[in-house]
Amino acid sequence: MRTTGIQRVDDSVPLVGETTGTPWERVDRVSIDRFLWTQPDSRPRTTVRVLYDDETLYLHYTVNDEHSHAEATTLNGSVWEDSCVEFFASPRPDVCNAYFNFEVNCVGTFYLGYGMGRTNRTLVTPDAAANVRVRGSISGPTKRPRSDDEGWWIAVELPFNTLSDLAGVPVDPSLGTRWRGNFYRIRKLPETLYAAWNPVEASEPDFHRPAAFGELRFQ
Repeated sequence: MRTTGIQRVDDSVPLVGETTGTPWERVDRVSIDRFLWTQPDSRPRTTVRVLYDDETLYLHYTVNDEHSHAEATTLNGSVWEDSCVEFFASPRPDVCNAYFNFEVNCVGTFYLGYGMGRTNRTLVTPDAAANVRVRGSISGPTKRPRSDDEGWWIAVELPFNTLSDLAGVPVDPSLGTRWRGNFYRIRKLPETLYAAWNPVEASEPDFHRPAAFGELRFQ
């Protein structure tokens, strides 16, 4: 099982692509480098950085992608059919295996749910989703592949109040809190690609496996 630290920050965290001189610069990148279920001709690099403060969990994905596309345009739509990155996390692993799944395509449309399994999800409401901030390098509402595609970035603010309301219990971490979770990347065109940070043991594509989560340590 892989382990990574989530660094606490007191400074303001900007949702930007150029991270020089920002708190993002001081955070180690986590590589989403375990390719699963298919044998793509290329294995493009994807990394994520994670920060937190008293109110918010911050995610910053950098994706190498020569064929980025997005068709989902509605909240909680099928973003996993697009060029997409994901964050799954169980905030109370000693109590139950219920987990969040935050999935966002390359233009910033996202899905956010909580529950015990793939089909038992409580989805974020539009009012609650308005508190989640997403910024990225590609403007929507959709994205068609272009010959000059090289990659994209997505930065996210996930308020702990929003996550707690969705879970029905407080999930705000403190120093030393340990969650279980995983980071993923999906692309369906021109060839299907699945990648994860922590290995997933499954005979067919399935990221909804808490047993495959790594450890996230709030520092």
